[in-house]
Amino acid sequence: MSPIFNVAVLLYKDADIIDFAGPTEIYTNRPATGERPFKTTTFSLDNPVSVGHGVLTLIPDASFQDVQANLNNFDILMVPGGMPDQILEMLKREEGKAITKLLNDFASLPPRKETGHRIIQSVCTGALVLAASGILKGRTVTTHHMAYDLMKQMADEAAGGESNTNVISKRWVDAGLTDAGVRIVNAGGVTSGIDTSLHITEMLVGKEAADWAAEVSEFEKRGQDEAWGSA
Repeated sequence: MSPIFNVAVLLYKDADIIDFAGPTEIYTNRPATGERPFKTTTFSLDNPVSVGHGVLTLIPDASFQDVQANLNNFDILMVPGGMPDQILEMLKREEGKAITKLLNDFASLPPRKETGHRIIQSVCTGALVLAASGILKGRTVTTHHMAYDLMKQMADEAAGGESNTNVISKRWVDAGLTDAGVRIVNAGGVTSGIDTSLHITEMLVGKEAADWAAEVSEFEKRGQDEAWGSA
């Protein structure tokens, strides 16, 4: 029997809607046969939580504390983005400190034996939160094309100097494994998160499952090199 991959989807005030909704759509698609290979759990420090600049108010599936206490049970931790200035303000608050600690805790957990994989997935400027946590030091990464310089600056600040973080223009980037074997995958801006989730689906479940999710969603997949403005 194929394993079920548990996905923890972080929500926070003013998180971009497509950043988390696009990937969640892919992860919750019902396959042609059998059970869904992913189980998603939204969580937040706020309940309810207002996202998309007040456009939507959502009730998370779980509290931040519940996910933190059961972190070892999750295979994917997804961090959406938002407006850079709002992310910078969030990171100054206790909320930001709690999120960066969660990221470091997750990055230090070996993959579950049941699945053999553990992934931190950032979408768009969610990569800024990863940069602030220090886990992108020495890695090749990406984010929204308007935040490249800020991402490098934040990675350097977290490192206390030169971080050797290389920010490139890609639809998504596999930034490699942590010492514990956790893979870090960055999506470019907004809709890039959908392509990245299809890439992760193919990596964990297979090409057939990824192609089916794209077909059901009527989403035309783009390649890793098809970053915004690359045409």
